[in-house]
Amino acid sequence: MNLEKIKGRLAFLREAEKLKSVLRSAHTAAGRPESTAEHSWRLCLMAIAFEDELTGLDLSRILKLCVIHDLGEAISGDIPAINKVSFPDKSEQEKNDLLLLTQALDAPLRDDILALWDDYEHGRSAEAQAVKALDKLETILQHTQGANPPDFNYAFNLTYGKRYTDATPLFQTLRALIDQDTKERIGMNLSIRKEQPQDVETIARLTEAAFRDAEHSSHTEHFIVDALRRAGQLSLSLVAQENGAIVGHVALSPVTVSDGATGWYGLGPISVWPERHGQGIGAALMKAALSGLRELGGAGCVLLGDPGYYARFGFKPQPGLELPGVPAEYFQALALGDAVPTGVVRYHEAFDATE
Repeated sequence: MNLEKIKGRLAFLREAEKLKSVLRSAHTAAGRPESTAEHSWRLCLMAIAFEDELTGLDLSRILKLCVIHDLGEAISGDIPAINKVSFPDKSEQEKNDLLLLTQALDAPLRDDILALWDDYEHGRSAEAQAVKALDKLETILQHTQGANPPDFNYAFNLTYGKRYTDATPLFQTLRALIDQDTKERIGMNLSIRKEQPQDVETIARLTEAAFRDAEHSSHTEHFIVDALRRAGQLSLSLVAQENGAIVGHVALSPVTVSDGATGWYGLGPISVWPERHGQGIGAALMKAALSGLRELGGAGCVLLGDPGYYARFGFKPQPGLELPGVPAEYFQALALGDAVPTGVVRYHEAFDATE
């Protein structure tokens, strides 16, 4: 027994205790900030829970990597993942902090800890790559569980660490399940309301940006919304708002059908900022628009778009109902009553607007 070695290891453990007080940007379900030590603990638990799926990997090494990967934060604290691009020297800082933290240790143990950290940092081993994926997954899992501040950026979850979590079917499956929870949290943080006069300029910018790179677009959708508004034909204009900022918009306007059917409307354009696609904002706008259409006493709704997406809301091509000049499978209708009209649908002339 080497008394000096034991004393040095106790001194190291006393310093490492600081990690319990290092707070992260995520919150627990009880509403208090999560500590880095708590994150590392559940990361270990996650590795144990999925040990049977981590075939061919050394669980002992995985657990060591989980414990060591953020240990340097005991000195300088945590940098939230969303802010890491603003700290290009983060890796060097953590390495220097880890050297300081381990200075009381005997050389063999200090070298082992530093080697584990280096392996994780550079993803050299299969175990390190797995821990990187699990680390991202535990982070976004906590984000979906926490009682976070009202302005918490849940959208960050949907892209964070995907290059690691796309690596194996297990990580892809976990990611898909957690992403669904994230989208539900985004929906909880989202409000839908009618447009107000001060929204007009933002709606125009949003609509133009949403369709700027769209393949099947006239790129005049922002002009169309403005023209409908000027003509008094915006039957319903809704914005999706998150933390005071408009992130999406949908328009409803009356259409005519050649068989004389009344009460039918065209849905669109529907717009979401490009960087916010795939986060459930469009779906929330669709549901709100259809609810609003029912309140208007509408008989039904037509739209032009991807049948794979709009089918989930009940839209489908209707035999005998057509919009000239477009592929039949992309022109879809949803009846809110019993009858679906037949004939040619015409949108308002505002849809011809080019400026």
